[in-house]
Amino acid sequence: MLSIGRDIVFLSNGITAALVEKGVVEWLPFPRFDSASVFSSVLDSSKGGYFSIRPDGDFSIRASYVGNSLIAKNEFSCAKGRLELIDFMPLGVTAMMRIYRSDVPFFIDIKPVFKYGLINPGLEEKKGGLVFSNPESEEGIELLIEGRYSDAGDGRIRVEPGEGNMTLLYSKDLRYGLFSNIGFVYPDPKEAMDATLKYWEGQIGIAHKVAAFGDAYRRSLSVILGLMYASSGGAIAAPTTSLPEIIGKGRNWDYRYVWIRDASYAAEALAKSGLLYKSRSILSFIFSLVDPSSKSFDHPLYTVDGTPPKAEETLGWLGGHMGSKPVRIGNAAYLQVQADSEGDFINALATYYSISKDREYILENWWAIEAIVRWIKKSWKEPSISMWEERGEKRHVLHTKMMCWVVMDRVAMLAKEIDNNTQADECRKISMQIKEDIMKNGISEDGTFSHFYGGSEVDSTLLTMPLYGLVDAEDERFKATLEKVISELGTKEGLLRRYNRDSEGDAAHPFILVNTWLSRVYSMLGERKKAEILLNRIIASSTDLLLMPEHVDRDTKEPRGNMPQLFSHSGVIEAILDLDRAKG
Repeated sequence: MLSIGRDIVFLSNGITAALVEKGVVEWLPFPRFDSASVFSSVLDSSKGGYFSIRPDGDFSIRASYVGNSLIAKNEFSCAKGRLELIDFMPLGVTAMMRIYRSDVPFFIDIKPVFKYGLINPGLEEKKGGLVFSNPESEEGIELLIEGRYSDAGDGRIRVEPGEGNMTLLYSKDLRYGLFSNIGFVYPDPKEAMDATLKYWEGQIGIAHKVAAFGDAYRRSLSVILGLMYASSGGAIAAPTTSLPEIIGKGRNWDYRYVWIRDASYAAEALAKSGLLYKSRSILSFIFSLVDPSSKSFDHPLYTVDGTPPKAEETLGWLGGHMGSKPVRIGNAAYLQVQADSEGDFINALATYYSISKDREYILENWWAIEAIVRWIKKSWKEPSISMWEERGEKRHVLHTKMMCWVVMDRVAMLAKEIDNNTQADECRKISMQIKEDIMKNGISEDGTFSHFYGGSEVDSTLLTMPLYGLVDAEDERFKATLEKVISELGTKEGLLRRYNRDSEGDAAHPFILVNTWLSRVYSMLGERKKAEILLNRIIASSTDLLLMPEHVDRDTKEPRGNMPQLFSHSGVIEAILDLDRAKG
């Protein structure tokens, strides 16, 4: 089985996304992020399908991004010459394009599949390329090749030295594809690349500048934008499914959905970085999901168009990444009631407002804000599932209580801003009640804050208490909790796990997001050197192209979990900005 290595490349056009490694497209769903993949070799090298471009014989390869874009340049070197391959996904089209310039002949090996490898396609050769059709529908995949090529046998295509390009297009109906009468409407790859590069550089170019860690900061911004579904503004947690948290175990989940929590983190990071219009796009998508007559967010996650995701199921015919079964699509967390989501969203909204002073936006959406307040007012005393989505019993989780406090605290501020003093006073009163409850029930016998009421164990969400302003970073109880978190959840590499264990078993590897929280706490405490050292460790845990995983393997240092991860990149941006601010 293939392993996700440090040289993986992430491509996106805001419609769907691909993972490419050493010239091989190992993952690509069509037509959108949460669709069935046509290339899934990252989950099963024999059944999953792939799209490979490689010179014959031995070679070395260096991958890089072009500027601040999600356009990748792959430079192959072999004994007889070089092959330069540009990979990208054009804007507005369900396609991937590959532009080449080569001194040597090279080979194309393409084997798409439908329904995650369950259906093999029909194949038709056309002048200039290939058409792969789904026998169960009108859809298909087309490959148009511009350049000199010939059939090399065994399903491979030999491409002669020179310059050329390839367009891989998904068509819901092949009658309107590349080889149809309207094929001329699809973009020329070189023109599409210029337009795509201009787009990416324009987006990142307007962001705030930082004094240190600029490469990681800009890459994190581009990844967040690449995880946003262009037509709705919904930001998915990651572009992949079932990349395991622990090799050979069952912690394999589908992250190609919009979690209220994760998307809110991204909106907050974008607002702080100066990309206010993108932050607002995410917030507007989340506003569209608010239920004003019941729980504000009926579910923790949604599809990119705001509809319910499919039920969680397993794909038993796929072997799993490095043999890690099961391969899952859908996510059963959709059925959980998570009481922290509202707080994550309101905090992001308050952050957006504090920077933009967009009073009209608050007034326009006050109906939804009031609905959230009503829900929290009547539900905050109830036990819940934590943000880690443990598949076990509900408890009075301190972090969840704190996020209920965040709702009331931030809405009190927003109400004051729009001259709604009655609402401001009511929310302030309830926020004080929640805080008193936390201080009464959330402290264990040793004087530290606990993960849940009545317990003594800690988890990493306790690090966020001063980040949200519930306690001061210098509070002695928090400082004791900080020491306990580092002692009990730290690894020899100087990174933190998110907790010791849950209903699925032990948590083996460091979790990137929580380490960004720790870096931010250090910045708040004025311990800038510690914050900087930790940020260096975090960035060293990324891939060669600065893509952040969910976890990093303690033994191999390889990425673990679905990636690139919205959580992780959002946290990195905030940690860099906080350190920048701390340094003045």
